[in-house]
Amino acid sequence: MKGRRIPSLVAVLAVLLFGVTMTLSATDTINLGDGALNAHFNGNGTPIVTLLIPNCSGGYCYLANGPANSTGHVQSSGNYTVYSVSSAPFYLTHQADDSFRVTQTSVIYFSYTSQRGNLTGQLWFSLISATDSHLNSMGTATLNNTGGSLARYYPDGAAVNVTLGLTFPLQLLYTINGFSAVEFQIGTIVGANHCQGHDHHYWRDNPGQWQHGHGLTLGCHHYSDRDIEGLLQTSAGNDASLYLAHRLIGALLNVNNNLKGDPVQTVIDDANTLLGTGGLPQYVDPSSPAGQQMMGDAAVLDSYNNNNITTAASH
Repeated sequence: MKGRRIPSLVAVLAVLLFGVTMTLSATDTINLGDGALNAHFNGNGTPIVTLLIPNCSGGYCYLANGPANSTGHVQSSGNYTVYSVSSAPFYLTHQADDSFRVTQTSVIYFSYTSQRGNLTGQLWFSLISATDSHLNSMGTATLNNTGGSLARYYPDGAAVNVTLGLTFPLQLLYTINGFSAVEFQIGTIVGANHCQGHDHHYWRDNPGQWQHGHGLTLGCHHYSDRDIEGLLQTSAGNDASLYLAHRLIGALLNVNNNLKGDPVQTVIDDANTLLGTGGLPQYVDPSSPAGQQMMGDAAVLDSYNNNNITTAASH
């Protein structure tokens, strides 16, 4: 492993300078309000938790129905509905970190109607987090096959995050025979933009958006898609090399997704140099000279991944 180039102080200054150039603009976002309707998650003492939607009529089962407002080009207010032809459109599988992988077996439809126009599409859920102390879990999904008069603002679909209110923690529910009511509380639908970056948490939670069998090269090592997913799922803890690797993976996937990489290419090159020939994780102390350089590069890449380096957004 080589340890040279950008000192941490210079990296911090770079972040501050990039922050000065940051401009804020309204994103085409639909903000979901309380969905009102209750569905149920059912545990049966196995790693599988099933979903049941009891509110069905006219051939559709309604998972959520509530107010919404939108910003950006679609700025307005209105209402949204989430529904399926199936009363059990997906089930959950418990994972080691107490999150739940979603297996969706039927299409879930989304419809938003506002004063500005309407948007329709198909919701595909991928992950639901462990339930926190406030009895909330986070659901991650994508919106595809968009239609309606507002679809022109969502040509590549959207990233969807929903806060689910429960009456019993999912990480306990899968161990027993029982059920928990579940309700959409709040959520966001943010238009996917090939000129918009995502942090490493997004790529970790949405493997279907990037796993195409090509893998990535970090330092001098090539890692398969499965290896990269494993690294993203591993907590960095006190290891500067893994902390940097997470941000470098995010940056490389953003570049692959057509985000302009020129503004941080020298930092990407330096990050690869710092990781060198060693495999990951390398257990580098963040306070060591090499660790400080890794943390400095990671700070710049984190800023890039979170769209705080505006020159990265132009093609």
